[in-house]
Amino acid sequence: MREVAKALLALSLASSLASSVFADTLKGKTEARQLADQVMEKVGAGDTDGGLRLMRPFVVVAPSEFDVMLEQLKLQQPVMQQRFGKSIGHEFIREDDVGENLLRIVQIQRFEHHVMRWSFYFYRGNKGWVLDTFKSDDDIRQLFPL
Repeated sequence: MREVAKALLALSLASSLASSVFADTLKGKTEARQLADQVMEKVGAGDTDGGLRLMRPFVVVAPSEFDVMLEQLKLQQPVMQQRFGKSIGHEFIREDDVGENLLRIVQIQRFEHHVMRWSFYFYRGNKGWVLDTFKSDDDIRQLFPL
């Protein structure tokens, strides 16, 4: 499972480093939450590729980099299904904001035998909200308060 975590970490790091790439914007926090919900609806139904494609216009990653990340993730899908079982849904966990310009939305992808934590980090720039960073991992301990 660590291979999946490494691939997803690379995905989140690449999105962090590509902040100068133009992205479509969302009007507000409500739209950001709706996007995260739509992504997780597809992911929870087992269509990770479809879910990630929904967020593609709002992510600050060059399209070519995003396509490479999608292909890497597709390679990890069989390993995840073998270890975690079939994807059986998702659940909203929390929404946190820091100041007026940063928002984090945390959800889980439920599997038959385990969960994956998905975190979406939105930033409000001059033109609206973009999905600055997103990541997924299987460290469920991070879902609980310290």
